[in-house]
Amino acid sequence: TWLQQRQPDVLFYIFNDHVTSFFFDHYSAFTLGVDEQYGVADEGGNPRDLPPVGGHAALSRHIGQSLMADEFDMSFFRDKPLDHGFFSPMSALLPCDESWPVQIVPLQVGVLQLPIPTARRCYKLGQALRRAIESYPEDLKVAIVATGGVSHQVHGERCGFNNPE
Repeated sequence: TWLQQRQPDVLFYIFNDHVTSFFFDHYSAFTLGVDEQYGVADEGGNPRDLPPVGGHAALSRHIGQSLMADEFDMSFFRDKPLDHGFFSPMSALLPCDESWPVQIVPLQVGVLQLPIPTARRCYKLGQALRRAIESYPEDLKVAIVATGGVSHQVHGERCGFNNPE
């Protein structure tokens, strides 16, 4: 695959949780993981048979500080498992036997409860994210992956509509 050929050290992974670890009583627009490891969430019927994925906590902290300095009001999380919004695309992108071949920095985007971040805000976040990653002092190869909302809608008047194309 493209990712296997390039062998990134870290995947900056933009996804949305499906009310597995993030709930509507405190639901942020942008929530950055700052942990050393992320387990598989139990979405009913036990967690999927996948190993946890390692996190690059130092890069996460650097990105978080940089985004805050760039005037993004971030939330941060630790000790929260990731659901199929992360692990389904991840397992399609990279092989996994005993462990994953890459560390991650996860960014959960709150798109299930209004108000949601605008396209313009997400674009500006992408620009700030690039500055943050490029300013990290360690020489790392970082790839950015973004998932969600391509095949189906989870809220609004088209909620539940699946587009097979």
